Amino acid sequence: MYHKLLLFMVFLPTTIFSQTKFTSSKYNYSFIIPDGWYVKDKIYNPDVDAKIVNGKGNSFIVSIKTFPTSTKLTIKQQMAPLSTQELEEQFNAVYGSAQIVKRGTFIIDLKEFYYLHMLTPFDHGLQLYHKQFAYSYGNRVLTIDACSIETYLDETTPAFAIMLDTFKILNLKNK
Repeated sequence: MYHKLLLFMVFLPTTIFSQTKFTSSKYNYSFIIPDGWYVKDKIYNPDVDAKIVNGKGNSFIVSIKTFPTSTKLTIKQQMAPLSTQELEEQFNAVYGSAQIVKRGTFIIDLKEFYYLHMLTPFDHGLQLYHKQFAYSYGNRVLTIDACSIETYLDETTPAFAIMLDTFKILNLKNK
């Protein structure tokens, strides 16, 4: 009886709180997908390697962009010298209007990512809150865009924390 109870106690947390592990089929990274989130099947941007969504308009997107030549400058060295206004002007070309809320560095899997948190327009007067993280290596840049409709920010922040905290980069070369 004691052994059955012990087995039950050991396996109960894994069955109740089981979450899915995403592993890239093209690059060597992985992370945990929280309950209620799932992998989007159709991706139209060739730079996007993974798109995880919750069905409410919120997303966690991992992109890897390859440039023709490599640079010895990190993303931080490239972006930190730019003023917030200069960065907003660059993002305005894409979003029409962007407001950078904060920026700096963040460690993900012992690697220094440069981050920008910004607001961009959405439907019906709402805004999207982007938590964008970028890491450069050779001639590639890995970006993560944890994007939430502003009214879901409290709900999405814990989910994004799970994905970012469990993000593991084994080797970013193609498999």
